[in-house]
Amino acid sequence: MSASDLDPRLRPILGLAEEAVARPGTEVDLETLQEIFAEAAMLLDLGNVLEGLDEHDAREVVDGLCQDLLAEDPAQSIRDHAESVLDGASSHDPEGVAVAYRMAAHALRL
Repeated sequence: MSASDLDPRLRPILGLAEEAVARPGTEVDLETLQEIFAEAAMLLDLGNVLEGLDEHDAREVVDGLCQDLLAEDPAQSIRDHAESVLDGASSHDPEGVAVAYRMAAHALRL
């Protein structure tokens, strides 16, 4: 799967490499990080993580995943998002968003 085949809603994940490489203590080069985040986006796409979500909720999930993938513990961050969304009022479909986060963790093998 090429970047052009990627669900456009997942494209913000491709831009995380620049942010990750700029962090103090990062010992991985930009090219490697670009490959890592491209693979993450591809796995999320193949896992149909955003399927069934409206644009608002899909954007919420992608924004959350962008934070999660840069977190110290991405797996815990995704789990926290999955739980917290059920208590929030910003999602149109909180259950669907929580499921999307859980599917993301599964797709990324976290």
